[in-house]
Amino acid sequence: MLICNNSKFVRIEESHEVLVEGALKSVRERYERRQMANIKAKAYMLASMSNTLRMKLEDVETAYDIMEQLQEKFGHKSGQARFEANKKYANAKMAPMMHVCDHFIKMTSYFQEAELHGATIDEEN
Repeated sequence: MLICNNSKFVRIEESHEVLVEGALKSVRERYERRQMANIKAKAYMLASMSNTLRMKLEDVETAYDIMEQLQEKFGHKSGQARFEANKKYANAKMAPMMHVCDHFIKMTSYFQEAELHGATIDEEN
């Protein structure tokens, strides 16, 4: 069981901070808080992964680096998701008695979903 009591921030950018000897107490405390937050974030991330993925990533130093590696592995656009999104707007029809404004909003959301999955919308598509 993992319990987190005192984390107040999440690292979203890479940090190569090094604690120098003789640093002020406030600097030391901030550094230690960040280190503890990193350890806790890593623990939560690794605990929620499959065993195979956990074994590959358990030697990674920071939670930020784990996120970067996961983004590289799984962050690509899915061809199937792009196809489904394109199919939605290609097959969309305005329902009887539907307001044009509502249909326009629905079509706009279909276009945005398709673009989100990497589709290019132009005259040919």
